[in-house]
Amino acid sequence: MAVEVAGERVLLTRREGRIYAVVNRCPHMGLKMTKGKLREGVIECPWHGSRFDMCTGANLDWVHRLPFMPLPAWSHKLIAMGKKPAPLTTLPVQERDGQVLVGAAI
Repeated sequence: MAVEVAGERVLLTRREGRIYAVVNRCPHMGLKMTKGKLREGVIECPWHGSRFDMCTGANLDWVHRLPFMPLPAWSHKLIAMGKKPAPLTTLPVQERDGQVLVGAAI
């Protein structure tokens, strides 16, 4: 689910009963992750294929394709544009009285 919190676009997911939040920007080029595929707590950037753990923000697989087009391994460093693998920015989350509080709202 994509929401806005204090002017920041945030993605929320529930995993094993707990809610997690990350800033809705891929650390590669800052593009939105909204249309990324989410499977078993892992979200894939729809633009360059980087994969991230939604619970921890950890980078699991860095840039390896262009939108809808896998690329050969030799080109991955070119697409990364010199940027090193980086995690998603995670935000603290609490559920209180049926409400979800994110970041500074806690």
